[in-house]
Formats: sequence, structure tokens, C-alpha cells
Amino acid sequence: MADHYIQGSFAFICTAQESALIEEAWQHASDLLGDSVPAEPSAEFLAAFMPTDLANPFNGLLAIFDDSDFPDFGAEIEIAGAVDCEVAIYGTSDFQPGPIAELIRRCCLETLKSGPLGFDWSYSCSRPRRDSFGGGWCVIFADHVEFATTQEEMKRRVARPAGMPSEDRPDSWIDNPEHPSADWRIEVANGDTCLGYLDWALARTAGAQTAETRSA
Repeated sequence: MADHYIQGSFAFICTAQESALIEEAWQHASDLLGDSVPAEPSAEFLAAFMPTDLANPFNGLLAIFDDSDFPDFGAEIEIAGAVDCEVAIYGTSDFQPGPIAELIRRCCLETLKSGPLGFDWSYSCSRPRRDSFGGGWCVIFADHVEFATTQEEMKRRVARPAGMPSEDRPDSWIDNPEHPSADWRIEVANGDTCLGYLDWALARTAGAQTAETRSA
């Protein structure tokens, strides 16, 4: 038997209003997880986590979790400050990058207008199980979230021919003509990828280059 851990710890600065919304959403999730009756949601909360069923004002929040019956961020939260607030989020066993990133994206729209926020995480195992160690990163933009893992980056590098020089990452706001963002949006809508546009385009490019090399 082996224990697996997903761990992360980071902090960021946001406005007092944004930190209050994060705290409210966090408390609602905690209440729902513990089968307690949540407090009345605020108008700001309902705008950020718009419910699809008015009979359940919290299903918009539940939708950010992989399992809506288990709304757990796998982390603790600490908030300090009165105007510019520091929000610290950390977990040492079951840190959940996806829900945490989506929470920040929905609650910190004003802060994200000034630039993206990001964090990384690690995963490990209590025994030397193969492929049970690694990590990843996440960058949160106002309109989307980008993820990548160390395994994905490694595979991308292995797929690139040895003689090919490393290139600077292109601007994610400029379409790759070979792999337009319209195609990426279709794959996202169909659930065929969870990558951000840039990583999706780079992965498609690397795959095409590998295919050409093998056929040569």
C-alpha cells in the first residue's frame, strides 16, 4: 500500500472585495462538504458562480469541482490585510489545482486585469512507485486557465528532434496559423483537451514534427 500526495503552497495579493468573495465561496464549499446548511449567498457570489438551477444557488460553485458531491479544495486558506489583502492557500496531501484556480479566476477579475496569477504544485508517493512523482504549474488569466505538468513538458521535449534549437515561447494571444484558436475552442468545448491555447498549439506542432521525422 502506498500513500499519494498532491502538495502546494502559494500566496497572492488582491483587493479586499475579492478576498471577501474568496472567503465566502470557501466557506460555502466547506459547509456543503460537511453537510451543513450554508449561509445566504451574497449577490457578488451569485454573480461569480451563477447557478444554472435557481432552486440550488450553490450549483455554480459546485460545478468547479471534479466531483460536485465532494466540494473540497484540499487546502487551508489564510487572508490578511485590510485594503490590499494577501491570500495564502496551502495543502500537503490532497491539494486541488483545478478548483483552486477556477475559484481565483472567478473571484479576482479586477486583479487579473492587471496581469495573470500563477502557482505550482507537486505530487509524490510514500513508496518508489514509477511515475508517481512530478508536479505542474497553473497560470490564471481573466478569461481562462492554463495548466501543464512536468510529464507533459518532458514528453514535449523528448518529442522534439535533438538537433532542433529551443525557441522562445510564442505570444499566446497570437494565433498559430497551422493550429488556429477556433480549432482549440472546439476541442475545449468537446472536452478533448484541458490545455490552454498556447500549450495546445505547441503540443500539436510537436506532434506534427515527430510524425514528419518518423516518416522521413
